[in-house]
Amino acid sequence: MRRFGFRTATICLVLLTAHEAVAKQAPIRRPPPLPATPLTPPGAAPAEMTAANRVLAAEFEKAWNTHDMRVLDAIVTDDIDWVNVDGGRGRGRDAIVGGHARVHATPKFKDSKLTVRRVEVAALRPDVAVVHVYWGMEGDRDNDGTARLPRVGVFTWLTVNDGKSWRIRASHNSNRQAVR
Repeated sequence: MRRFGFRTATICLVLLTAHEAVAKQAPIRRPPPLPATPLTPPGAAPAEMTAANRVLAAEFEKAWNTHDMRVLDAIVTDDIDWVNVDGGRGRGRDAIVGGHARVHATPKFKDSKLTVRRVEVAALRPDVAVVHVYWGMEGDRDNDGTARLPRVGVFTWLTVNDGKSWRIRASHNSNRQAVR
């Protein structure tokens, strides 16, 4: 087995120091813009369904930004199935609304702002839709309190109309990242 000598160690130290210096000077990277054209073709869902699900996304944005989970409570079904951005899964209105209320009371999300950037709706049946909600976020923090850079992501929702209103029945959240 070959051992690395003083020269190799010195080169590694110089490269690491240079990398740290560049990292400290690096400008804040903004999330990439969304493509101008929606991925779901126009007419994929009736206009009323699309409009109602856009209202649903706006209500979610309101719940997030006001940190008022009574708004979230009003837009999910009793049997909601939720996968968060970290891959954690919860089931049922009480678990999901209560979980959001808890994390929004902590430094992690108490100053966060979510912006709905685009909503795409595809009808499965007249009372069921798949909805993609593209979002941006800033002001959130890691669990240790470190500020995060602004980020973007997408929800995939299964929404249902109970005859009175559209509600979220299932949700899966993902950060958008460049493919490696």
